[in-house]
Amino acid sequence: MSFFSPMFGLMYFSSFLMVLGGDSWFLLWVGLEINMISFILLVYGKKISSIEVCLKYFFIQGLGSAVLLMVMILKGKFLSEIVLLILSYKMGAGPFFFWFPSFCEGISWYSCILVMSLQKVVPLLFAGMFMCMFVWSLLLLSMMIGVMGCFSEVKLKKFFAFSSVHYVGWMFLCVGVDMYLWMLYLLGYTLILMGVLMSVGFNENIFLSDVMKMKSPGLFIFSMLNIGGMPPMLGFFLKWWVFLKVLDFSVGIVWIIVIFAVLMFYIYMRLVYSILLNLSYMPYFSLRKMKHMIKGGKEWLYMVAMIFSPVLGWALL
Repeated sequence: MSFFSPMFGLMYFSSFLMVLGGDSWFLLWVGLEINMISFILLVYGKKISSIEVCLKYFFIQGLGSAVLLMVMILKGKFLSEIVLLILSYKMGAGPFFFWFPSFCEGISWYSCILVMSLQKVVPLLFAGMFMCMFVWSLLLLSMMIGVMGCFSEVKLKKFFAFSSVHYVGWMFLCVGVDMYLWMLYLLGYTLILMGVLMSVGFNENIFLSDVMKMKSPGLFIFSMLNIGGMPPMLGFFLKWWVFLKVLDFSVGIVWIIVIFAVLMFYIYMRLVYSILLNLSYMPYFSLRKMKHMIKGGKEWLYMVAMIFSPVLGWALL
């Protein structure tokens, strides 16, 4: 299967070009299907579990695509609301998130990061054509579900799956406010997830309590602070830019998303605190050995980039 990976990768990124260059809903729908098929071919492996996960993803996405095509052809009442619901289902956002955490648990970390980031591009572009007031209900529901799921989850992949559900709400918010802002937010979120990928390495089945088994525990702690929105990191400025844009629309919505942002920050800080507390009780732990928790020059380079990249983003805005 690795022999065909370059071809499937080219097919995967071609679907984005088709969607970006499309001027009708049918071209967007075709791009959505090409994106789905190429992603399945990239994730597909020889293991039985991999085949089962791919079939599960195919049936879930196929059902959503068939309903979406039927709705677009019939063009009945509440078209925008129904389309947004279907796209929410395809992205694994609220209220149709039930398939997403178990799917993420069954794939590799590379595929997991891909489905949490780039796989949101085409549905969000599609959603941009059908924006309505109903999107506020979807984004608030996604944020709430993400917070509730992260509170009780102990497996790392499922934890980040619920975190992704939460951040789909932020991306819906960005789409409703500014079409260019959500692209910048998704790019920043993808860069933060890359830090998680670098820290976990090839540890597929890992729990939140097994952080020291990771490739770079220090980078994982940094990524938690980053995604939670600790200043002056990239995650903080992403949320700050969204707050500034949403203030022009509704102050009440800003207060609600601030509450959800604080709750998510608390969840990440609780995780970081428990990690540092467990480390302090280890007999071999010392401040000198803290530097060994971050292994390799690329990890340090990544951390520096995450701190100074908001300067570039601010210039772009």
